Amino acid sequence: MIFTPAKRGLTAAALALAAASALTVSAQPASASSHRPCAIVKHSTTAGITKVGTATATVVADGVKLTTARSANADKVSWQTFFRPVPAATVTEVSYETVKLDSTAGDNNVVNDAALPAYHLYVRTPAGEGVLIFEPYYYLGSIGAGNPQRKVRTEWNVLDGPLWTSSTTIAGLPKTAGGPATLTFAQVVAANPRMTVTGIGFGLGTYNAGVTAVLDEQRFATTRNCTEHQWSSGFRRGHWWSGRR
Repeated sequence: MIFTPAKRGLTAAALALAAASALTVSAQPASASSHRPCAIVKHSTTAGITKVGTATATVVADGVKLTTARSANADKVSWQTFFRPVPAATVTEVSYETVKLDSTAGDNNVVNDAALPAYHLYVRTPAGEGVLIFEPYYYLGSIGAGNPQRKVRTEWNVLDGPLWTSSTTIAGLPKTAGGPATLTFAQVVAANPRMTVTGIGFGLGTYNAGVTAVLDEQRFATTRNCTEHQWSSGFRRGHWWSGRR
């Protein structure tokens, strides 16, 4: 069953840490969950994607290509979809894939070497609506790795990584403007046992200047249902990228 439909930037401290992180440490992807059969939602256009400033979004063969301009900290691009609320405790899989395509400029204010699109989980607690944000950069930092590898398609298991929030409604996570990420999804659920998940999305920016990345296969599953969002220009021609599972 398909779920029925019913940004951010690094802080100055995070940018400094990213600059200090040695690229000699090989960044490893989050361990992917064993995939189960999943309903595929096909996107052949950028419908529903919001762009701010000079940010762009283009559907390509193997996903949606997102860009922010060099030195343009105000640029951002995002997408979200909502569904009937599901108990957070029933969530079993949250993942997506990215490829970082930009080239370093040696200055994070020109090209942010740490940045990739973030996975957004929209939630509701007794205190109100909120959002949980996963960024590969913070996951890599939690395992002692450096910045994301470039030109490598990587699957990120959102349930493995620490999360942060820009909301004031999630117990255990203080509102911040961009991290640090401190709790895993399981820890957030433990602190918010009545929390439900109401939607998913992605975001790149603000303070993610000079980034070019492809995002695809955004998956969300519970004990009952699973949905995966895929983007491909091939969908318009009745087929998709041959590399897909």
